[in-house]
Amino acid sequence: MCFDEGMRLIELRKWSVRCEPELTREAYALMDSGSAETCGCEACFNFAASRHLIYTPEMLELLDLLGIDPLLEAEARHDVRLGGGRHGYTACFYLVGEIASGPLTPVARAGARTAPSLEAAGEGSSVGFCTGDDPPDAFRGLPVVCLEVSLTVPWISNAPEPGLTG
Repeated sequence: MCFDEGMRLIELRKWSVRCEPELTREAYALMDSGSAETCGCEACFNFAASRHLIYTPEMLELLDLLGIDPLLEAEARHDVRLGGGRHGYTACFYLVGEIASGPLTPVARAGARTAPSLEAAGEGSSVGFCTGDDPPDAFRGLPVVCLEVSLTVPWISNAPEPGLTG
């Protein structure tokens, strides 16, 4: 894999990201499952079961443009119970590339869903870019960027909802 051959400059809100969508797709092809499947907790099970409901067409278009497989997040984290059967999650995806300009988002943490550097990206979602500190093995040795996606996810699991936090 050689960085720069298929480089593309993507402008998204306040960011410019140089990325290699084909190299990103090649890395995702080496992955078997997203973190929601490998974790095993009920909140991650709910995230995986809800994937078909949570990504808007615009978000899916962005992920595809970047070469990201929406089923293979590097991290899915339950952040907060919002009430009314809705929950806040953060999903992190890696892509081959670099941030050309724009603020680095702090890696979202529980209760930090309104971080000022995240940008609204449709109903119930926000996005931001940060440096990729711990990418999946398929991305090791490549220049990577982490795309953080903050999402509102319905609770569809039959298990009891996690308690209120944050």
